[in-house]
Amino acid sequence: MEVCVKRYVGGLLALILLLALGACQSTSNGAALQVSATNPQILRVGPDTYTLNDFTQRMQADIGPAIANMIQSGQTREQIETLANDQKVRAGIFDAMVQELLLMQYARSHGIGVDPAQVDANFFSMTRPFDPSDPFASPSADRLMQAQQQLTLEVLARNTRADMFHARMLQLASEAEADQALADLQAGADFASLAKERSKDLETAPKGGDLGWEPIGNLPPELDSAGFAQALNTPIKIQVGESWYVFEVLERQAGPNLEDKRAFEDFTQLQQSMGAQQFYTETFIPWYDQLRAAALASGDLEIANGFDPNSVPLPFP
Repeated sequence: MEVCVKRYVGGLLALILLLALGACQSTSNGAALQVSATNPQILRVGPDTYTLNDFTQRMQADIGPAIANMIQSGQTREQIETLANDQKVRAGIFDAMVQELLLMQYARSHGIGVDPAQVDANFFSMTRPFDPSDPFASPSADRLMQAQQQLTLEVLARNTRADMFHARMLQLASEAEADQALADLQAGADFASLAKERSKDLETAPKGGDLGWEPIGNLPPELDSAGFAQALNTPIKIQVGESWYVFEVLERQAGPNLEDKRAFEDFTQLQQSMGAQQFYTETFIPWYDQLRAAALASGDLEIANGFDPNSVPLPFP
């Protein structure tokens, strides 16, 4: 059974940073039904309240299909209940629900938006075929879900940090070519022009050799080490395998403290980072824990006294 959990315990890959959003549906903005004795309020974030029915619907969306498949494969309800309890499934889903709502609120309050074109691209790539059993399914609801997911991931990325450096380079075939490029630079040649003319790296050459900001661990060790040790604005030659590089570090943001490190620009940059999971664990989780604690202290986040996610029945078919 796949579950939505806050800390993603175990040997997870970088893509698990999706906050299980690939499997979890976005929470509706508002209670599923009005608060009543049979549908009590369990959660409030800002002015928005969420009820027991909201949580029940969230569980159905997140794990309902998995439970149905387990039933079909022959597992009993008792076995599924035991597995769900062992993995703390309900608490994980509730934590994910709270996290998503707080991150959405943070995005609104900090003016973080999403690219409509990217939302549409994601939406049309996953648009479901017509389902006769659900003829009134709303495509606009799916598109809203995509926008909410993308917005949540942008907040995640912008509050995940890593040691980074900004550099540019020329990839060359021989040490002699590297020496000549260094001599030309010392004589006043323009680095970007040399990169466009001579660099063999197809990705950076058109950009004048600009690598952009690279988090620690993304480049070969020889370049990565230079990125954090080399004096700024000082081109040097470095051999990596059979290739030679003229490498110049332009900027650097690194250090032991969180504020010393650089935030990721967007989720794509984080997703493509070799150390994404480590950066997420070491920097985003502490930031989110502080965000949640502050929301609880200020009263912006209110969880109903006595509410226990484990008391809510699993969504058996």
